[in-house]
Amino acid sequence: MLIRKYVKTFNRITVFPYHRIAVVILLLTHLLTYSLTHRLYGQQGGKFVFTQLRYSGNWDTRPTAWDRVSEYLLLTTSVKIIPERRVVEITDKELFWSPVLIITGDTTFPELTDKEIEILKKYLLCGGMIFIDDSSGKTTSGFAKSIRNTIGKILPENPIEKIPMDNAVYWSFYLLRHVSGRIVTNKYLEGCKIGERYSIIYSQNDLFGAWVKDNLGNYIYPCTEQQRWEAKKLTINIILYVLTGTYKSDAVHQPTIQRKLR
Repeated sequence: MLIRKYVKTFNRITVFPYHRIAVVILLLTHLLTYSLTHRLYGQQGGKFVFTQLRYSGNWDTRPTAWDRVSEYLLLTTSVKIIPERRVVEITDKELFWSPVLIITGDTTFPELTDKEIEILKKYLLCGGMIFIDDSSGKTTSGFAKSIRNTIGKILPENPIEKIPMDNAVYWSFYLLRHVSGRIVTNKYLEGCKIGERYSIIYSQNDLFGAWVKDNLGNYIYPCTEQQRWEAKKLTINIILYVLTGTYKSDAVHQPTIQRKLR
């Protein structure tokens, strides 16, 4: 179908020969892109994949968290997943086949190039989402300051804001009444909207820290059991929000959700 489309266009261009050259170049570019993305889609099989950003710095603060999250997703939801974590850099083509890009850190986030900023903005405008989990547990940490600066460059026209508790992210799977984490630095999530959907979500509560266990099955980072449970529920909700968007905000769901929240 793609080739037939461009052949028809090519045959209609008879006046200016250099237009034919432009069409040929465009055709080859699209065929190459299609080939690469088709291969990636075949590997992914339509399944959710946990994609994490690798950058120059302490990017992997909770390296075993995804193992626990994936086990829980398989046990409690119908989400089909790829159990292996995907680690990418901003310029990797696999980024655009990832529904969400996870960024974790507890030290200063590096300054990105203009090209990297443009790629991340394009990724968000194409429907991707970025979830940032601050492992430092400090509101004024180097990571917090630098990541906020980066967010401002990616979406300068969409300032970061508190995500209200009536947003679909708190209803996507569990009905949550408050925000928790391994440490409760903020009693709210923050985010940047594109349209009606939060395309960047930022937590300063170290959600993934609540999942991590040692080889003996003991939790590494202490917190109350209630905090840990609420942090796990919020993690799952964010993943389901990535996959369903504002679906739970539809009017048809409102009476049931409000009744359960009472």
